Amino acid sequence: MTFASFLINLYSHVPRLNFQFHWTKDIFNFDWSSEYFQALALVACLGAAVSLLLLVTIIIVWICQACRKNETTGKTRRLVRRLSTVLFIISVLCFFMLGICLFANEHVNRGVTISIDSVTNTKKSYQISMTQISLFQEAALNATVNLKTLEDTVHLASKKTKNATIVQQIDQILTNITDEIDIIAKNGKLFQAKHDDDIGTLENIRKFLSMYESERWAFLVLFLSITMCIMFAGVVAFCKQSKQGAVVFSSVGFFIFVVTWLLISVSLPLTIALTDFCRDGDQVTRKNLGNLYETVQFYNTCVPVTTHDNLPLPIASHVALLNNIPASKSQLDRLMEVAFNSSAAITNSSSAVGNDITKLLKLAGGVSSSSSCYVFHDNVVNFYYGICNQSVAGMNIYMMSIFTLGLLLFVLLIVVSKTWKLFSRLPHEYVEVDEDDPFFPRGLNDANIPVDIYGTHVMNPRTRDRTEPSTNTTSGTADEATAPLWSQNLSSSLVNNSMSRQPFISDHQYNNYEDRYNM
Repeated sequence: MTFASFLINLYSHVPRLNFQFHWTKDIFNFDWSSEYFQALALVACLGAAVSLLLLVTIIIVWICQACRKNETTGKTRRLVRRLSTVLFIISVLCFFMLGICLFANEHVNRGVTISIDSVTNTKKSYQISMTQISLFQEAALNATVNLKTLEDTVHLASKKTKNATIVQQIDQILTNITDEIDIIAKNGKLFQAKHDDDIGTLENIRKFLSMYESERWAFLVLFLSITMCIMFAGVVAFCKQSKQGAVVFSSVGFFIFVVTWLLISVSLPLTIALTDFCRDGDQVTRKNLGNLYETVQFYNTCVPVTTHDNLPLPIASHVALLNNIPASKSQLDRLMEVAFNSSAAITNSSSAVGNDITKLLKLAGGVSSSSSCYVFHDNVVNFYYGICNQSVAGMNIYMMSIFTLGLLLFVLLIVVSKTWKLFSRLPHEYVEVDEDDPFFPRGLNDANIPVDIYGTHVMNPRTRDRTEPSTNTTSGTADEATAPLWSQNLSSSLVNNSMSRQPFISDHQYNNYEDRYNM
């Protein structure tokens, strides 16, 4: 038992209830008024109800979190670090589920692509087969015309011969050959009329599968890619412990959560319908394929061999009518040669009929080779393999992964609401220092700050020829002269424990300051 067959049997135990909550016996019927469609609708409503319950829970938690008083006493670094770690782990799990969803999406796409390719190849082979049958039927019609001419010629020549027994045998053989070829012509025409819409049916199936799969694949890839980008932005915000990023992620993640659970509500009934089709889809297949259904069933169950006798029953009976005609034609030629002594008119008519029979035999070989089991078997089997094996497995993997993703998003949106009060705004690049800064007090003590708090201008020779501008931060230097310090009156009383200026002497290290500092 394969994984897909196990899943098909597993989904067969899912209750199919109609709107009266009774178990329905309707099997895979997409009619809007059918009980089977009601059962699928109830499954979708169940998923929608669960999503609505989770959505209301998120809204209530968010409202309570927004109305909660901002208590800074419990705002510790350890709590914030733990919260950001939990959010990071949940986000990583969401990334993992998103990756599985993408894998499952590609798995389903590969399965449907196999089925689409098989339908395309089946249509091409079927066109070739129908063309050979059409040529076979036209050749049979042409042969009936030449047989009619031969009959007329034999009737005219039989009036001149005296061997009535041989003429009677010739007439009987001609009648048998004519009747068989007439049946071939009529059956070919009926077969073409019966299967004239088969090519259109196969083309409609191909178009439907291509359109559905392209839209489904593109939507899921786009949605999952956007979700990955949003999750990546959320991880960055969680690692930076940014309040703005957490709030923005909460608002965008809310819509991602809604879309995810809508997909869950739609995907579950579609998965059930797909498994039901693979298990009990013969009724719908027969209804939609029409006369093509029996042919498809034959090619699905036949054993491909290299011989050309493994054909569907209508085509096999159609070709089998030629089996006795070559032997009958040889016997006819011998009798006509004996009866009519190789008459030129009869010889020419018989030669034309022989050419038609030879052409019919060649075309019969073309019909047998183009309609044999080995031509269609692999394509029909690949169609069921792509839909009922690859697609079923992919849809179930996708269903489980997106359901897990929906639960993780629910937990993530609940937890992220706690960051609204615990995470702080990210600091700006430049911070304005207020008046209460203990490292740089302002106000009353501002007058005691000197112009140059480091005293770099003291004993500096470069300051002898220039003045120091005031920074206007103190009132002690606002109205004072800007003369150099050494030119001021040093004889006045100084504060205690201050040193007096030493005179310049010849051996002082600043005696040659111009040589040391002038460049």
